Amino acid sequence: MRKIFAIAFFVDIVLIFWSISFDRYALINSQLAFIASLLIILGSFQGYKKVVQKKSHLGRDIIDGIEDRFELYNEEENRHLSAKELFEEEKKKVKSQKAMKNFVLGLGGFFSMYRLFGYLFLVVVVLMLIRKAIFDPVSFLLGLAVLPLSAMFYALFGKE
Repeated sequence: MRKIFAIAFFVDIVLIFWSISFDRYALINSQLAFIASLLIILGSFQGYKKVVQKKSHLGRDIIDGIEDRFELYNEEENRHLSAKELFEEEKKKVKSQKAMKNFVLGLGGFFSMYRLFGYLFLVVVVLMLIRKAIFDPVSFLLGLAVLPLSAMFYALFGKE
């Protein structure tokens, strides 16, 4: 994660020099968008970190969930089912309370207060820039794109 942020800050420095070559409003737009994007990403990380910590304290071990995600290695009797029966059985598993419980536990990461604060900051910044008549959509979108592009660069070129 540190490498992604190192790449992001390098790309942001390049964006700062690019913005300075235009005008100060482009710099303000790009940096406020970068901060909003950073708050959203960090908020998402914290929210999902809490979800994982909650799930780790419930019943099944996380490693078991990763290794046997679809419960293929359960110690059940080996029955030979037709494709239709197998489909119906799996459909019942998906509709079970366990699936709903996992969905509800996952909502904690989606509706994290940190993440919602990041989106609130983004909306307030956009409205403020529009009200002051200094909103520059190109530099704002470039500022928002720094972190996702950094993650993409890391995924493509950063693995050792």
